[in-house]
Amino acid sequence: MIKKSAIVLISILALSQPVLADFKEHFDLGQQYLANYQYSGAVTEFKNALRINYLDNSARIGLINSYLARGAHYANTEKNWEKAADDYRSALFYMLYYPTAEAARNSTQGVVPVQNNLNTCLSILKFNTSPSSRFAKAKELRAEGNFAAAAYEFNQSLGDKNYIKDSYTQVGDIMKLLGNEPKAAEYYRKALSVSPTDISLRLAYAKLLDKLGQEEPAVEEYNYILTKSTDNREVLYSLERIYKKKLEQDPSDADLTSNIGAILQKQNKLDEALAYYKKAEQLDPSNINTRINVGTLYQQKGDYKTAIVAYDSVLILYPDNVNANLYKAQCQAALGQDKEAQQTYRKILAMDPANTTAQKELFNSAKNTMTTAQFIDYVKKNSNGADTTGMLYDYALKLHKEGKLADAILLYKEVLGKDTTGEIYTNLAIAQGQMKDYNTAIATLNSAKNKFPDNSEILTAMKSIKDEAVGSQLDKAADYFNNKDYKNAIAEYLKIQPATVDSMLGAASAYQNMDDYPHAIEYYKKALDLKPTDTDIAYYIGALYADMENYRDAEIYLNKALALNKNNEDAQNLLSSIKEQQNSNALNEAISLYDRQKYDESLELLNKVLSFNNQNAYALYYRGMIYDAQKKPQEAINDFKQALSLNSSEFTILNYMIAADFDTLENYKEAYAYYTAYAASNAPDDEYKQYAKARAEELKQYAGK
Repeated sequence: MIKKSAIVLISILALSQPVLADFKEHFDLGQQYLANYQYSGAVTEFKNALRINYLDNSARIGLINSYLARGAHYANTEKNWEKAADDYRSALFYMLYYPTAEAARNSTQGVVPVQNNLNTCLSILKFNTSPSSRFAKAKELRAEGNFAAAAYEFNQSLGDKNYIKDSYTQVGDIMKLLGNEPKAAEYYRKALSVSPTDISLRLAYAKLLDKLGQEEPAVEEYNYILTKSTDNREVLYSLERIYKKKLEQDPSDADLTSNIGAILQKQNKLDEALAYYKKAEQLDPSNINTRINVGTLYQQKGDYKTAIVAYDSVLILYPDNVNANLYKAQCQAALGQDKEAQQTYRKILAMDPANTTAQKELFNSAKNTMTTAQFIDYVKKNSNGADTTGMLYDYALKLHKEGKLADAILLYKEVLGKDTTGEIYTNLAIAQGQMKDYNTAIATLNSAKNKFPDNSEILTAMKSIKDEAVGSQLDKAADYFNNKDYKNAIAEYLKIQPATVDSMLGAASAYQNMDDYPHAIEYYKKALDLKPTDTDIAYYIGALYADMENYRDAEIYLNKALALNKNNEDAQNLLSSIKEQQNSNALNEAISLYDRQKYDESLELLNKVLSFNNQNAYALYYRGMIYDAQKKPQEAINDFKQALSLNSSEFTILNYMIAADFDTLENYKEAYAYYTAYAASNAPDDEYKQYAKARAEELKQYAGK
């Protein structure tokens, strides 16, 4: 634990009397609260006073003393080290960072003990003092509205270069919130020194400079922003206001007048801008920039002829003026005067060989009058050693998007040697594929793969083009197939290498339509090898085997189809039909064997038939007959009864057969019943019926037993 004497109550300086009326009210309340140990009230009132007069040293000292007193109370009385630390952070902020450099130096003596108190709190809290931790803590404090403590911690995170720009920016924001705008500008400037291309930060800095009345540096910042973002209306309005204010002070300043015209022109207020340009010309007829601006204004309006007149008025005096020549050439190109534009662009390049704008627009103009091959040759002759790869590649992309594939391919090939990523190779191959030159496209991508083995887009394009190539071959084969030209269809399907499921199915289907079932089965099997989980392909093979009456192999593939999809109704129905057919054949064979008195062989077949369908009346009838022949009357009775129950109309004779077997077993009661049933049936009145009647009469005495 911390010793009771470790946190020291520190008073910085005596307070002087305030002078402002509203300020005085808050200041006096702050002193009163502090004297009565009401530290939070004192903090609030001194902060309010500082917002009215951010430079007042007395209010700042009062606020520091209030934070220190409350911090000591939190530490020594409440043992609330977190709140104590925040108050010491806030005190240090107002001692070190908030005031002017001179005021900060005057607080130097009091800084060390406050820092010691803060360090004591942080030690008890086991606070991580790394820059990343302090930056995170600063963001947390700012989110809580504890701005002074947050600004102190942002300043402590500057030891890591990754936080410098954001920390300076955050402190600048806090200074602005606290009303200390000069300090806010100072911190924004520091942030910009680390990140000079941050446009939003520059705009915040420029607006603050503008507000502080520092117009020249504000204009400098605004103009920089315009070089990066020409349509920033906020910047344009600010510049217009500043320039008009300056013009009020010096109405005869031609440059200011022209600048206002330029700002209005950027805002698309063209008529107002023209009025200022004309006034600027009256003030200084020799100012060629104003004349050029007039030309750009007419150019912006689309009045290219009037714009050229303005540019020519400059070129008469200064024929080598690059801007006037450049804008004139642009107008000539817009008017369709391509040859004249090219001549003017060449003039510019003769004066300024490094003028990339002129060179680019020279080539753009040339595109309109030349074939792609001529344009490529023209660029080579007029590039003056400049690297035209980007321009030619952009043109290739444009033509590619427009569907002008042959021209795009020509340009891609021209810059292919400059490809450093594989992108040009890939786009070239895509264009070749779109022209259905698949072999060349794949060769292009193979070269790309060797040069750029880590480029995944090349592999993606390779797969896509191969798929397109296969799709094209499949379409051609399908056309033959649909026209019933099955031989040519098969030839096209078999050209696809490596073979695909679709190509093998196509060939199989073509053979099937030619009634060449063995070859059809061969290619269906190849398709199944490529896609072994396809239940439909297995069914097709089983169906063809069934058509060939090869029921054994048919069953194998139909069962395979059902193993892959138990709900394959086609396979279910065909397999059931095959089994029924097999049973019918087996029954016929069993009957033939019975007729030839080959009872054992017949019985074996009948048992197989009944194992598939135990309700087959014919199989039961003939098995019963075999049992009779084998002197097994009870087994015969069982089968005869079941057959009779299944088909009583067709097997009336079974009443006689059952009666005879019961008679043999001396079961006269049952024998009487079945003889009687047969005698009463509509069976022919032959010897069997006569015997049944006679024997029933003989057994009548057993009827009631």
